[in-house]
Amino acid sequence: MKIVMLNAATLPVYRDELARLLIEASKQGITAGLPPTFEQQEAENVFHDLRPAISHNELLLWIARDEQGVTGTVLLNLIRSQESSHHAEVSALLVCSRVRRSGVGRLLLRESEIKAQVLRYTMLSSDMQSGTAAEAFYRSQGYRCAQCKSSTDYRRKNEVVYYKQLQP
Repeated sequence: MKIVMLNAATLPVYRDELARLLIEASKQGITAGLPPTFEQQEAENVFHDLRPAISHNELLLWIARDEQGVTGTVLLNLIRSQESSHHAEVSALLVCSRVRRSGVGRLLLRESEIKAQVLRYTMLSSDMQSGTAAEAFYRSQGYRCAQCKSSTDYRRKNEVVYYKQLQP
């Protein structure tokens, strides 16, 4: 198993494999921050559309690979706001079904945490649907469930937010 960080130039090399991963996840009802899609070209476009943010270092993308190809991916959103200048978001974490529960997700998440620490982020978060397997996974990785109030300006896509304080 190899974890590789992609850039805007290397993303097209893996775009078709990433698209297949997204389609598989969508069929299983797992979107993990990416739009659900069932068509190859549409899924490839999802990843193609990430290139500007990746080239501007607003988004980091890693893949996990084995001898059969891409087995997982994680996206780390680095856009800083005035309210949360030291907060980054794990905006997508996908692992293909043939390697689930083998540590691929843990390795990808850990890689994003290490990079976030190097870049001086002190907190990572990820939002998800409540009641999914993702909640148990994030809890097992040291993330805690945040209590979000609807009156704040904190807008998320899903129902629950998990966060982890990073060591400086």
